[in-house]
Amino acid sequence: MPAVCRLGSVARGLLFYVRGHSRRGRASAIIRRDDPLRMGAPEGRRRRGAEMMIARLRELYSFRELLWALVVRELKVKYKNSALGFFWSLLNPVVTMLVFTFVFSFVFRAGIEHFPLFFLAGMLPWNFFALSLNRATTSMIENANLIKKVYFPREVIPLSILITNLINFGLELVVLFAFLLAWGYFFLPYLPVVLLAAALLFLFTGGVAMFLSAAAVYFRDLQQLVPLGVMIWFYGTAVIYPLEFIPASVRAILMYGNPMNPLISLFRGSLYGLSWPKWHVLVYCAVAAVAAFALGYGLFARMARNLAKEV
Repeated sequence: MPAVCRLGSVARGLLFYVRGHSRRGRASAIIRRDDPLRMGAPEGRRRRGAEMMIARLRELYSFRELLWALVVRELKVKYKNSALGFFWSLLNPVVTMLVFTFVFSFVFRAGIEHFPLFFLAGMLPWNFFALSLNRATTSMIENANLIKKVYFPREVIPLSILITNLINFGLELVVLFAFLLAWGYFFLPYLPVVLLAAALLFLFTGGVAMFLSAAAVYFRDLQQLVPLGVMIWFYGTAVIYPLEFIPASVRAILMYGNPMNPLISLFRGSLYGLSWPKWHVLVYCAVAAVAAFALGYGLFARMARNLAKEV
């Protein structure tokens, strides 16, 4: 194991964890950077499909303590020396909600009933998606020293960001639930749909985020392009407006050409609309989420082999 110098407390903790992991007789879970599975040697290339995926998942599970340590670090850095702490994560959507409530209720007079609830039911899942993509794009570059010095599954870095944002998303949903109950929305029978929607959103976001986290190492301009693309994506997603406001000629294109639209419709339909989703929408969301995760994770695995050299 190479020596690690001046990499900060996380790197030192990682090195301590890896050494302890090895001393407990589980050194097989730790693969060197020159391992044929990672570097693309012939015997590594022959391992494909389910066998490769199972091996990666087992290795990732063996580093679950490291994953949680990085999640805790993300949360601490985000709210360090902050008087309001977690409430800052609520401030942005709440302020945005107030602005759009004024615009749509008093300027355009859109006539959307209980617009703040309508808005939050779409904005909170969108925030999870957008923040995860923006943060994941820079994550590998920000952790370059750690990646160069110590081996660990590279998936740990984008996954720690996803889990951190998922925790924030869950806390924000609790606040939204309180608002809904205060307004008389009895959404409890639809909670299973909300949980399913959250799982599908996590898969879809995870696939895109993993791909971007590795691709940004090879194409650094993604650090500037992704926030711009996310902003454009936002206006093509029915967050601040209902899809019914869109002309029928382009509504289907927006609905099924942008997977975030049906995913957000699952949240909004269950919490705000108090209605069950249509089966074809559920199937579409499930297929899109699984496909995005499989494709994104597969591309990530290919690019991760040389991250230590390229970062």
